[in-house]
Amino acid sequence: MNTSIPIACFSLTLASLLSSPASAAVSRSEYDALIREARAGNHEPALIMLRQHGIEHPMDLRAAYDHILIASWAGRNEEAVGAYEAIVPAPNRPPADVLAAVARAYRDTQRWDPALERYREGRKLFPKQSSFAVGEIMTLADAGRADEAIVLGKELAEELPEDADARLALSYAYKVRPSPYPVLQEADHARTLAPRKAYVTREYIDSLQHAGLAHAALTIAREHPELLDDAKMRQLEADYLAETTRLAAMPYRLESERYANADRALAEYERLIPAWETLGPSASADVRRLRIDRLQALHARLRMQDVVDGYESLVAEGISVPRYVLNDVAAAYLYLRRPEEAQALYRQVMNDEGSRRDNPSERLSNETGLYYSLVESEQFDEAGNVIQAARAGQPTWRYIKGVPQRVPNDLHLYSEQTAALGLFYADDTAGAAKRLRELVDHAPNNVGLRTSLANVYTSRGWPRRAERQLKVAEALEPQAVEVEAGQGITALSLQEWRQAEILVQDLETRFPEELSTQNLQREWTRYNKAELRIEARRGIASDSPVSGNGDFGIETVLYSAPLNYNWRAFGGAGYANGDFDEGSGNYRWLRTGAEWRGRDLTAELEASTHNYGHGIKPGARMSVAYDLNDQWQVGASAELRSRETPLRALRNDISSNSAGVYARWRQSDHREWRFSLAPSRFSDGNQRLAATLTGRERIYTRPHLKADLMINIAATRNSQEGGPYFNPRSDLEVLPTLNLTHTLYRRYETVWEQTFILGVGAYKQQNFGTGAIAVAGYGMRYRYNDVFDIGATVIGINRPYDGVRERELRFMLDMSFRF
Repeated sequence: MNTSIPIACFSLTLASLLSSPASAAVSRSEYDALIREARAGNHEPALIMLRQHGIEHPMDLRAAYDHILIASWAGRNEEAVGAYEAIVPAPNRPPADVLAAVARAYRDTQRWDPALERYREGRKLFPKQSSFAVGEIMTLADAGRADEAIVLGKELAEELPEDADARLALSYAYKVRPSPYPVLQEADHARTLAPRKAYVTREYIDSLQHAGLAHAALTIAREHPELLDDAKMRQLEADYLAETTRLAAMPYRLESERYANADRALAEYERLIPAWETLGPSASADVRRLRIDRLQALHARLRMQDVVDGYESLVAEGISVPRYVLNDVAAAYLYLRRPEEAQALYRQVMNDEGSRRDNPSERLSNETGLYYSLVESEQFDEAGNVIQAARAGQPTWRYIKGVPQRVPNDLHLYSEQTAALGLFYADDTAGAAKRLRELVDHAPNNVGLRTSLANVYTSRGWPRRAERQLKVAEALEPQAVEVEAGQGITALSLQEWRQAEILVQDLETRFPEELSTQNLQREWTRYNKAELRIEARRGIASDSPVSGNGDFGIETVLYSAPLNYNWRAFGGAGYANGDFDEGSGNYRWLRTGAEWRGRDLTAELEASTHNYGHGIKPGARMSVAYDLNDQWQVGASAELRSRETPLRALRNDISSNSAGVYARWRQSDHREWRFSLAPSRFSDGNQRLAATLTGRERIYTRPHLKADLMINIAATRNSQEGGPYFNPRSDLEVLPTLNLTHTLYRRYETVWEQTFILGVGAYKQQNFGTGAIAVAGYGMRYRYNDVFDIGATVIGINRPYDGVRERELRFMLDMSFRF
């Protein structure tokens, strides 16, 4: 703001100076030329001359006045103050323009008390000149005495209601207050009073900028391009782009408009950055700001790789990226599955001094960002501490000024939802489901909570429960991304292939950049792949009467990619051999068939050929499994020339046909029991009935360690005994085992685990009494990207057969590969 006053007395001072003795050093024409140059902006020659006058004639008051004025014009505040303070004794009534220049010089050098004294002196000596009151108000504001400045500003505005400068002074006093709107109000009033004054319009543009109304400020600046320099215009353009970028992150009215602001801002960044770079060093700071602000626009557009590339480019150039952008960069790293880099940036943001000034929403956003980066880098203990602190920082209720009733705090609900999901990520699926159910009961219309609960249900093996939750969520927000993605995952779990495809295609069209869409797409791609399964076993040191000494077996099955959604063709081959007292047994088989998978039902039908040393013989098999609900599944199978026939029986040209039924109760991912009944008829006339009860109970869960109690109870009865294969009249085996699974490495869909197996049980065989069974084993399993799974186990068994204790050491391998 221009606070200078007219210098009407300057010509009189100059005339007096020329007639004084001080002018003897220069001629009148030379002096006139120097002064004209000073008034035209070339101050230095006149100042050199006046400094010399000050040395030669220190008591020349009129020369001192001119020295003060020209030093003030030149912006040499210290020199102006020095020239004034050199006047001894101090003048009783200096000219108004000189006094104003001195006061302004004191103010500009932050000498508040002398500045206030000069302004107050001016108000007394020149009561009709409001510039002294204006200067006093602004000096009070600069000195941190805002209340006094505002009181004096209001008094001046009331005294001079038509004076635009009075309004600008009050506007200036309000700038120290948190709210920018009183500043804007007074500046707007001043512009109404003096719309043609350039400095008034400039102050109005500044007040709009100060209030965050960047578009309005830029619009008016473009209407008056002569008022601002290029640097100021660049600043306003950058402010407007930053405002557009902030709007890009706001909720949108129409789905088609969600990226409109981001695309508009990015187009401007792409235009302005190269244009301003051509301006050279004068615009380097503005270019740097554009490059930094562009990161936020890229984040709003979910162009996360571009965010990271832009950030790393700035860092490589030694440019310090401000805190307000770092959380967006951290989110981009997290999106790109680089949690370690995200974690470091979130810590930097939260440890910064400015974090204390964050609003609750920003603070919680950074806390949850740090939490997820810790979870995704497998640091669960610290992640738990972070989310607990976040919960503690969010009260259940909040109070709005002027509203007597308390209202629910949405941020508290979000922190509770994140903490509940934290249980899920730490493999406490039961605790996560319980907590989310409680939250849904308290906030039944919250779509995010229902979607999260549905995802937990699906992971626990309850896709139908998940489906019901998602149907409720769909009624609330029919086209929400998370709802559709959850429905897609649930449809795949329920083998609703066509529904899943519709949802995948819709989300790929509407929200291809969303992580939930990409996760669903990954699952859909996996479903559409062919699958290769391999199982193998090898007896390292064993003499089992069932499988033989040094037995070996392998089977490979290849499933085609889905055909017409529900169908898959498959073909496989296998080989087994073992050494027995009566000689070696060798068994080869081929099989081919079709599998049908649909909601609630999976069925297979196959034809096979078998060669076990007595010619090639045909076989067939059919099986069906039906889901009654999320807990119960029943199934049945029938097989002509069963592959489960003992190898020793096949070596002696004894085959079997079998049938079977089973019922499975799966309470959750923590508990499962299965009972099966399988009658077999051997070609030698023996009829066998086998009954098996197996169960699994989760007894301990931690993020990297799980303990399961496995129960296996098996009983058989044969109509004949004493044949060339192991067929006791009846037997019973009870074998509980403890399985400890330890996660050695986990990175998203890539997991490496080791398993320890330890069991002790009993085996009872008719006519041979009861003996102990001991089992110990160790295994490793590696899963990669949901398409490759391989596991290997070495297991040792000590148990009796026909009253004779046998020791077995076996190696087992299984693999699944989708391609």
